[in-house]
Amino acid sequence: MRLIFEALFLFIVIYYSYHYIILITKMKKSALIPFNKTDLETVRKFPQKSADAPVISKNKLGLTMYAVMLVFLIAMFIFGKYNMKFSWTYLYLLFIPLINARDLLNVFAVYDDGFICGSKFVPWKKLKSFHFKKIDLNHKYYGYSQEVNEGYELILKTKMGSHSFIVTEDEMKERLAGMFEKHIKTG
Repeated sequence: MRLIFEALFLFIVIYYSYHYIILITKMKKSALIPFNKTDLETVRKFPQKSADAPVISKNKLGLTMYAVMLVFLIAMFIFGKYNMKFSWTYLYLLFIPLINARDLLNVFAVYDDGFICGSKFVPWKKLKSFHFKKIDLNHKYYGYSQEVNEGYELILKTKMGSHSFIVTEDEMKERLAGMFEKHIKTG
């Protein structure tokens, strides 16, 4: 039983480490969207502020926190491996912050081969559907600012879940819709 827990733990840590490395390599490349500062202001992960640029220098704190969580989990695994009194059931509680790490970065970027949403890169082949939902009086994001009140919520459905963003300009909405439609048809 202990071998199964160790294998599962290692699989999960390797999975998150792999996505962290992919995220960093994608952030080193130039994005199609956002192309300039006005593009950054029209897309938001959180309604309170516009998205950060998809570069490592603007997201050092979030990337460092993600790496520290991974190193801490690996250190706890090594500690548990050599300490016989260590209970493996408590170790899985440490995954709760890592599961919520998808909102650690305030980043949205579109690339040739996929898009970054928060702290995860999603390839085009995993995108199933998307739709825009108008932000109205009964919407959960209504009331944060005038730009958000007049905007749309972009919901991206993937194989493993969904991601949402706020788009505050009609021009950006049309650009994103065209790009996502093209990749859903080809994928």
